[in-house]
Amino acid sequence: MQLPGQPPRKPIVPPPIPPSKLPQHVAPSKLSRATQIFAFSLATGMTFYAVLLYDFGPREHVFMPLRRWVDDHTASLFTLSDQDRQALSPQRERAAPAAVKPDTRTPIEYFKENPWKKGSEAEAEAAKKV
Repeated sequence: MQLPGQPPRKPIVPPPIPPSKLPQHVAPSKLSRATQIFAFSLATGMTFYAVLLYDFGPREHVFMPLRRWVDDHTASLFTLSDQDRQALSPQRERAAPAAVKPDTRTPIEYFKENPWKKGSEAEAEAAKKV
């Protein structure tokens, strides 16, 4: 604010900041980057261990709900649901159609009745069938 009869004020100018002699943008060295990655991995592993594996005793503690949730989800990976069991169980209600009879022969008996043919014999027989 300027008072009447006073000369105008000069703006305040800060002194110039000398430029730094150090480089301004330096990429981290390989050692420092490796140290960062190691520190992050170590902290993540320790957190995982403390939350999911460390034994805090028999009483309920703050990580128990998360542990139960993880246990339920890992158990669901290794168990079948009722719908999956029903889909994979043999169908006992339906009988095979009367025209279809299961083959009760062993592989040895089958190949004695139907010998395996090699090379030109097999090609000649295949040509007869076509």
